[in-house]
Parts: sequence; structure tokens; C-alpha cells
Amino acid sequence: MCKMINQLLMKLGIGDGSLNADAESRRKHIRHTGLQAEVEVANRAYSVRDWSFGGVSFDTLPDARLNEGDRINFTIRFRFPHETVTVQQQGRVVRARKQGVAAEFAPLSQDSRRLFERVIDSYNAQGFLESQVA
Repeated sequence: MCKMINQLLMKLGIGDGSLNADAESRRKHIRHTGLQAEVEVANRAYSVRDWSFGGVSFDTLPDARLNEGDRINFTIRFRFPHETVTVQQQGRVVRARKQGVAAEFAPLSQDSRRLFERVIDSYNAQGFLESQVA
């Protein structure tokens, strides 16, 4: 039952999937997955695994040359049937593996926050429309 509630909250964008986790292990921000998105770093595009208001995780090739601690500028593009939302952001690499990177965002500007909120709204609207067709 609790797992089902967690999944529902995550779909609605109001839960982080850790309803029963202790306070120290809970994430500050909800992770969002399942979106068609790419992140561009140094003129190279990578697929987004997940993102939150705190950062982004994305797939890379082994030769990405991104290391923990690197400061990076990147562009994230979220693709929806009716629009593409583009967010430019600065951040810092917090984890770098052979085929994946996690980056923490620098503090979000009001414009970036609004664009991320628009992404969530578009994702929820798309999910609602798809549920009405099924």
C-alpha cells in the first residue's frame, strides 16, 4: 500500500518516493524521470536520466572528460509534443562514472525555476491527456 502511495505521489510531482525513509536520507528535491530530455555540455549532447530542482543526472560516453568538482555550464532541453523547454544552467559535477554524471545546480534564478515548473506542468498535462485517450 505504501509503495503504491509513493508511486502516486511521484507521478503527481509531490513526493520523492521515500515516504518511510528517515529524515536524514530523504532527498531535498523530488527526482523526475520519464521525460524526453537531453543535456548539452561543452557542445556534446547526452540523455537525461533524471533531474530535480537541485540537479541533473545524465548518461555519458566513457570519454566525456567530466570529473568530480568540475564547474560546468549546460543546457537542458525537455521535449514535449507541443513545445521544447530549454533551460540554461550552471552547476558542479558531484559524481562522475564511466557512463554517467550527476551535477548539482548552482542556485536557480527565478527564470530557471519558472522554466522547470513549466516542464513539470507540461509533463503532468501530457500524462493527463494520455490517460484520457487510453
